[in-house]
Amino acid sequence: MKKNITVYDIASEAGVSVATVSRVLTNNANVAELTRKKVQDVIDKYDFQPNALARSLFKNETKMIGCILPDITNPYYSSVFLEAENYALDLGYTLVLCNTMDKIMNDGIYFQTLVERQVDGIIYMGRHIATSKESESFKKIIAKYTKRLPVVMINCDYSDDNCYLVQSSEEESFLGILELLVQKGHRKIALIGGIQGVKQTDIKRNAFHRAVEKYNLDVKEEYIIEGDYTIEAGVNMMTKLLSAEDRPTAVMGINDIVSIGALKACQMNQIRVPEDIVITGFDNIPLSHYVYPSLTTVSHDYEKLGRKAVDIICDLSLGKTLEKKYEYSMNVIERDSI
Repeated sequence: MKKNITVYDIASEAGVSVATVSRVLTNNANVAELTRKKVQDVIDKYDFQPNALARSLFKNETKMIGCILPDITNPYYSSVFLEAENYALDLGYTLVLCNTMDKIMNDGIYFQTLVERQVDGIIYMGRHIATSKESESFKKIIAKYTKRLPVVMINCDYSDDNCYLVQSSEEESFLGILELLVQKGHRKIALIGGIQGVKQTDIKRNAFHRAVEKYNLDVKEEYIIEGDYTIEAGVNMMTKLLSAEDRPTAVMGINDIVSIGALKACQMNQIRVPEDIVITGFDNIPLSHYVYPSLTTVSHDYEKLGRKAVDIICDLSLGKTLEKKYEYSMNVIERDSI
């Protein structure tokens, strides 16, 4: 059986130390040219390629980036992940996907696992933290691991000074689509979906209440319905709105998935969209273009979000000093549902 050549074998045959072989492999300048050539000749002789573990020891990097997200089946999270993964591969990095299934205990497990695997950094995408107890538990997890390696958060912010934040202009963009409804003459506007305490929900709900006051909208208490982020929740919340005596003329879903559920409820109740009621979403997931009628929504710049998160970790590994926060604009996409 052919023996696997190790860095120790290369060092022994070249008559140098393992540290010198390491410097040649990492193209370190602190090696005499004659010594470099002697080591390189032995490397070439055996076509030696250090394994991933050896490379990580030489370079103090593994070329792996962890990515923790709450639900890979949610098109928003999968879209960001795919953009980050494609870009990372171009740079020679591998993304390690960790799907927490939206359980706080899995956050801690995956952070620990990724640290043990010596990833170069972790990309974390927002989870649905709805209670103060969960929030405090998560903050303790973040505080523990941000001292050990770079953590980049995408569209979530838990006020840890060591974290880097990449986010979309969600508040401004939510107001943009709401103002579009106002411009089209709607004053009875409903907001469905979302759980209080989730950052993205709170941003949109606060913006909604400010717009109600600014434009003196006729929004009844029953027009604002808290609920989950699923299609089924969208169906149930929209069905409740449709049973009201004084229906809204426009319905804003907290995300596209909820809004697709709302469209389904209208079809089930023979309510025409947009003739009888208009519906908007948020996120511009791929399905929003293909449902009937196609959904008016707001689009993240998924490519920029994913790429910037990867860039931050790569740049930090090179010792660069970076800003802590980056924000990208979103676009209102007007389709057939309004």
